[in-house]
Amino acid sequence: MATFISVPLKKSSEVDLVKPLSKFVTATYPAAEEQADYIRSVEELNKLRKSALGRPLDKHESSLEILLRYYDQLCAVEPKFPFSENQLCLTFTWKDAFDKGSLFGGSVKLALASLGYEKTCVLFNGAALASQIASEQNLDSDEGLKAAAKYYQLASGAFGHIKDTVLSALNREPTMDISPETVGTLSLIMLAQAQEVFFLKATSDKMKDAIIAKLANQTADFYGDAFKQCQYKENLPKEVLPVLAAKHCIMQANAELHQSLLAKQKKRFGEEIARLQHTHTHTLLHTHTHTVTHTHTHPHFHTHTHCFTHT
Repeated sequence: MATFISVPLKKSSEVDLVKPLSKFVTATYPAAEEQADYIRSVEELNKLRKSALGRPLDKHESSLEILLRYYDQLCAVEPKFPFSENQLCLTFTWKDAFDKGSLFGGSVKLALASLGYEKTCVLFNGAALASQIASEQNLDSDEGLKAAAKYYQLASGAFGHIKDTVLSALNREPTMDISPETVGTLSLIMLAQAQEVFFLKATSDKMKDAIIAKLANQTADFYGDAFKQCQYKENLPKEVLPVLAAKHCIMQANAELHQSLLAKQKKRFGEEIARLQHTHTHTLLHTHTHTVTHTHTHPHFHTHTHCFTHT
């Protein structure tokens, strides 16, 4: 079994955007027609926030479009309103996506009067939802493979953008889920999963062993890098580590298998045997980590079966 990791969405408290923004518009723009246009835009933004954040979202492209439309609108209104603690003060409260809370302490949350914070959290949810949509795809079909690769790449890019911008957007220490270290690791995991889907597509299309081996090697490297990034940090659920370790081993095994087939074609029989032995070693390592992985399941993991491939 290959386990694909998807990310939970952050939850936000309700915010009334209409009252404070309308008050600012009335005080700033004396012309009635201009006021009406701005207030209409404010009401639309408030409605969009409720659609994007005020209800559970289906794992579907239409839900992702709503989230990203709200994000785009936030970017559009940002230069038009002086959002700050000293001028137009709107406080946004968000919970840590990975914090389950405790019996006595409650969940970790952060409230900030910052539109940059709201944008960061909305983009996080866009990336998280993209990872969930990708994990729902049927990887036995060509369309499913293409869609999964697309959404994992989208998630990787969005998490990567947060990594580069979160500290300047917030001007303070973020919650653990949106810290540069965490979103950097998530970006790498999503990139590895996109690469794995490319590997599955290549094997399904019966491409040359050299190409499949190269894709498997790259995928193994990405999983290995992600494993190293979160090995000594407690910024992701502990169930993620054995998944990354298992993926690293199984992709190395796939790379060795296809390299052995390539060696056989070139009549390099010594190399073929050596690579098959390496395949066996990586398979044993995978079996061990795979057992550990499924001893600790995580509610945001999606599983899809695939095994060694042969052209």
